[in-house]
Amino acid sequence: MKQLLLVAAVCGGTSLIAQDLAPGINYSYNPPAADGIITNITVDVVNNDNNSAGSFDVAMYLYDQSTTNYWVIGTTNVPSLSGNSLITISNWNIDINNTAGIPAGTYRLGIWVDSNNDITEADENDNTGLLAGNINYSPANGTDDLAIETTSVNCFPNPAGNSTTLSFTLTENSDVTIEVYDALGNRVESFTRALLSPGLHTQLINTESYAGGIYFVSITSGETVITRRLSVTR
Repeated sequence: MKQLLLVAAVCGGTSLIAQDLAPGINYSYNPPAADGIITNITVDVVNNDNNSAGSFDVAMYLYDQSTTNYWVIGTTNVPSLSGNSLITISNWNIDINNTAGIPAGTYRLGIWVDSNNDITEADENDNTGLLAGNINYSPANGTDDLAIETTSVNCFPNPAGNSTTLSFTLTENSDVTIEVYDALGNRVESFTRALLSPGLHTQLINTESYAGGIYFVSITSGETVITRRLSVTR
């Protein structure tokens, strides 16, 4: 999900030294029962740089290996982390049902350090990691209220050259927002489609000006958010 970033940021007149934040080696969690709650999550976060890092967010997400969709299901904040040190986040419980639009299925649990890009980092390649084991999830209220059919969302061609077409099927009248993000989480492009009718729709995305690499195309309708991974080749 991440790519290399070598930058220096300025905030309030003070130069921020780039950090290198990453998931640690040790972790544990209890998979959800029928209530959809993952309990006793314990994860390590490390600062591989000599300099101390200020406040940054750590997120947990569900990842669908077959579709490459992911959903952030919980976020916590780390106020600071000294250089070349480790912090353990423990006793973290996350109710998957609090995140709308996740269909029933089997997922992997992942950790995303600095998920909101709070810290200027020297290495953005190592910010995410998947935890071992499967998460089996069934929404408490089913998936009949999804405004978008999950299996209908696709980009073609993928990999893309100068363009790709996003196709999706709506289950009800709905406004739709389509956003493209780069691997660093920066929004590259946005489209708004007002009051579309139920059925199949498409959106042409011109990728001619995109640098080669990995992008994420996100489509939102109401509380339903579906993301697809898009590769652009040059």
